[in-house]
Amino acid sequence: MRSILRVIADNVKGERATVRLPGSVPVPEGFRGRVIIDPTRCLACGMCAYVCVSDAVTGSNEAKSYVWAYDPGRCTFCARCADRCPGHALSMEPAPAPIYTRPGELRVQLAIALPTCPECGAPNRPVTEDLLNLAFDHAVTDDARLLAKLCERCRRRRLQRNLFAAAHEGKE
Repeated sequence: MRSILRVIADNVKGERATVRLPGSVPVPEGFRGRVIIDPTRCLACGMCAYVCVSDAVTGSNEAKSYVWAYDPGRCTFCARCADRCPGHALSMEPAPAPIYTRPGELRVQLAIALPTCPECGAPNRPVTEDLLNLAFDHAVTDDARLLAKLCERCRRRRLQRNLFAAAHEGKE
């Protein structure tokens, strides 16, 4: 018993044994930190919010924009949002999240403007070439590219006109 007390007393009296490392500790390869968004690649589809089990990523539709929000304090850093993003707009920062003291302090919110329909000017969800290739199995036509730029209402009108024209073409 005496020897244990002597070791404790020596430790208390002795000098500090912890040595601080210079700078910050390097993060390992593949480290998943905060989620970062590239708004130019966002399709405003909401897939990231749908797969986020901790509600760290949320999305909402506004009149002319899609509002994307992220709270690293709620994030489990699982990378499901980045893996499932069809526009490849999300990535994980290769550094730990900064220290915070209040819930929601690190929350980021971004309004992503939706492109407008070339025919009527209404806001429309963007469609990338990758998404078109996936939908049409790499057999994308110029008509499909044009239709993808139109809003849903104008797309329906265009398709109905084409069907009407095709139906009346044989009757003349």
